[in-house]
Amino acid sequence: METLTEREKKVLELIMTSYIDSAEPVGSRTLSKLIGNRWSSATIRNVMVDLEEQGFLYKPHVVAGRVPTGKAFRYYVNSLLVPRSLGKRELHVLETLASHRYSQVEEIMGDASRALANLCNYTGIVVEPKVDFMLFKEVEFVKLSRTTILAVFVTSSGMVHTRLVTTGEEFSQDVLQGMKEYMNERCEGLPFYSLRKSIFEDMARDREAFQSLMDKIMDVLEQIMSKEEEREVYLEGTSRFIGVPELSDINRLRDLFHAFERKENLLKLLDKSMEQEGINVIIGAETEVKEMRDMSIITSCYQIDRMHHGVLGVIGPLRMNYSRIIPIVHYTARAVTDLLRIM
Repeated sequence: METLTEREKKVLELIMTSYIDSAEPVGSRTLSKLIGNRWSSATIRNVMVDLEEQGFLYKPHVVAGRVPTGKAFRYYVNSLLVPRSLGKRELHVLETLASHRYSQVEEIMGDASRALANLCNYTGIVVEPKVDFMLFKEVEFVKLSRTTILAVFVTSSGMVHTRLVTTGEEFSQDVLQGMKEYMNERCEGLPFYSLRKSIFEDMARDREAFQSLMDKIMDVLEQIMSKEEEREVYLEGTSRFIGVPELSDINRLRDLFHAFERKENLLKLLDKSMEQEGINVIIGAETEVKEMRDMSIITSCYQIDRMHHGVLGVIGPLRMNYSRIIPIVHYTARAVTDLLRIM
């Protein structure tokens, strides 16, 4: 991170806060008024030129003021930002969420995404944890058609996951019942990533008795574990981007909505956030998703227990109010963590 002078920091901070509020290029006269005319417009212009040369600002028009770049937003978040305390309304909404008694995990995630969207006025997102490290509790197989099975499995934390599995052959109800009984008796308490190893060991011990049934279980389990893109993503408030100045171009807005629909890239991006503790801010081009080059994502992990966690956050324009939204995301993650631990 580059080192700025105190004057450069002050000018950049003022530009950031003014641009976040107005979505308009910021000129030297505006800044001079904000600091009570302590510095002349000429002095401020010189500082702005220096910041522009360092890649923190750009001039969208010949006679316009300056607009902060993605580099400026990154510097602002890392070095200048001071998160503010939650307001009364924000506290009330999040305390209501935290005090509610839920019977299903899915209800918590749905309500958390709605709370984030309503409080931040942007898109709230909650992603269920990866299956791999969850502990298996029980499974039910429901035959939907000749070669289609609905696998409904429950983790030790009470999370319910459903997957549609297409098989190469028709499974009888007796086979499905045998698969269910075997897994519920043999696999309870095991993490999903170790289920295949456990089944292989059983096959090696008693190959003749288990071969046919185990082969079928392995086929179904392989499909369940490979369908990471089918993890539930709770998105609320996507329509709030309509009217955002940066997305006034209908084509850019359409492309953004399409990016939300293709959730594979979004999942990959959010999974990277789970590798970091605390608040994570992904700014503009850092998302590596072309349609989201003018967006930022603020995330935090929620925990189910010591080993298992998911991610939640807010997707908004590059100029969203980070100082207000970061505490909301942090508090929501804590509230979801507390709710999941008492279920």
